[in-house]
Amino acid sequence: AQPQIIETDADYAVIMDHRSGEVLYSKGGATPMIPASMTKVMTAHLVFERLRSGELSLEDTFTVSERAWREGGWATGGSTMGLGIGETPTIEELLRGVIILSGNDSCIVLAEGISGTEEAFAEEMPELAQIMGLTSSTFKNASGLDEDGHRMSAEDLARLASLTISEFPEFYPLYAEEAYEWNGIRQTNRNPLLGRLEGADGLKTGHLSVSGYGLVASAERDGERRIIVI
Repeated sequence: AQPQIIETDADYAVIMDHRSGEVLYSKGGATPMIPASMTKVMTAHLVFERLRSGELSLEDTFTVSERAWREGGWATGGSTMGLGIGETPTIEELLRGVIILSGNDSCIVLAEGISGTEEAFAEEMPELAQIMGLTSSTFKNASGLDEDGHRMSAEDLARLASLTISEFPEFYPLYAEEAYEWNGIRQTNRNPLLGRLEGADGLKTGHLSVSGYGLVASAERDGERRIIVI
């Protein structure tokens, strides 16, 4: 029998088998692209690393800076957790802001709290990426807002998703939560597959006018897990 040919209008697409790490399908998969908010999977991964090492705990709090509010708050028109200047959310709350709400503000607060500045945090991201074997990734910020030199390939995103699932089973369920409320405002998870595709349980969407729409996602059925990036 002839193998089924997959066709997509997407510029970049990857299907990966989680268990073996084999790339089953790739269209431009190794080409660095603008990842937009799919970057936040890497941001969360770095926080998970700090939690596992004991450097941080879920109960630790960080203070919301004016910069985080100004560059990631409601007034920007981008995705936001809706944090206010001077608030002191816990790391657990901020992670939900990043993963469920795709909050640019929560990314900045985490970056500043961990590394002092978002720029310093971004300098740590490629070091971890190299250790993880993500060879086509370069970072300039924690949120995925467009900057020259901020790029990830679809294959790197798939590998990152697979590592997140394998290494952090205690945190991965956050990606399946369908909504989160902060300051009385309830927002839903932007992942269009949750609750609609059997077995879908993560991960992250991305959108910028310069990149279009993107999704890194995973689903498991009958013990088989696939990861897609498109």
